[in-house]
Amino acid sequence: MKLKSLSLAVVAALSLGVATSAMAADAPATATNNTALTQSAATGHWYAGQGHGFWVGGALGMGYVGSADSAAFNGQTSAPSAKLDAGYDFNQYVGAYASYDFMHNLGGSNLNLATVGIKGNLPLTQKLSAFAKVGGTYIYADNKGASQLTHMRSDSFSATGGLGLSYQITNALSTQIGADYYQNLRTSKGHADLTQAYWGMTYKFGQPATPVVVTNTVEVVKEVAVEAQIPTRSSYVLPYQNGQTKLNDYGRYNLGEVVATMQANPEVTAQIIGRTDKVGSQAINDKISAKRADNVASFLEANGVSASRLTVSHVANSNPIQTNSADSTNYVQRSVQIILK
Repeated sequence: MKLKSLSLAVVAALSLGVATSAMAADAPATATNNTALTQSAATGHWYAGQGHGFWVGGALGMGYVGSADSAAFNGQTSAPSAKLDAGYDFNQYVGAYASYDFMHNLGGSNLNLATVGIKGNLPLTQKLSAFAKVGGTYIYADNKGASQLTHMRSDSFSATGGLGLSYQITNALSTQIGADYYQNLRTSKGHADLTQAYWGMTYKFGQPATPVVVTNTVEVVKEVAVEAQIPTRSSYVLPYQNGQTKLNDYGRYNLGEVVATMQANPEVTAQIIGRTDKVGSQAINDKISAKRADNVASFLEANGVSASRLTVSHVANSNPIQTNSADSTNYVQRSVQIILK
């Protein structure tokens, strides 16, 4: 019954990560027949997820003891477990955490483990990262009854460490696999070590599901005569999520404006620049930024823009977009920039 109640609590905690925010779309400016169209540069400001903030999570797993320590647990070597944890990330690399673990009927005892410690994070790719934990654990053994032989002491303290991998599903929601190691649990037959392997989910507060861009007209470049309603911008920045290379709805919407402008003005050319943020290796960033730029060029060609009017390049994170925003983060650079000339 206790394990069932804790499992329901895990499900309730994970349900916090279901909500996502909608991405705002800009309305295009238009000009009527025989009206001069003002083409202008646009600046972008991203409201993206911060590296710091609170998070909650839950997991299910199994606890294991080595065969050499099985005598301390009536010969039993494994038991099911459930985990609830929470923490605060000071930045994208380090944070503090606390967790509660329940291990059901290991050698005649239910184990309750309360842990506090430090958690470090190392990004490996745009979405995948490795983490490590170190801390201290208070362990309380809830013995099931004198009729069942058990060798666990009622309470003890243990040094604790852990390793795992985390995969980012959205800016707010991620999934993890990992293993925690508890050293020198006290039993009536000496000390024993315990390992817990688990899979779980984590939800981080204050993170949007997708980046949001707000653009403003800031500079007049030139005037051209038009015969239909077309947009009044000459610079576009299309944002991407971590590791994303395919065009999203926001990108296709803005590229529709680019196509209309270039079809109405045959002398206009487009410079296409693919970028990434600084997370991940140089080889991965080069590949992702090139693919983003190529996909944008392919879309324009498929919609009637000649390849001879396109200049395609990628710079990964070596030539970031300059911004005056004080709270700008690496998310600003996950983009393709299009400059009409």
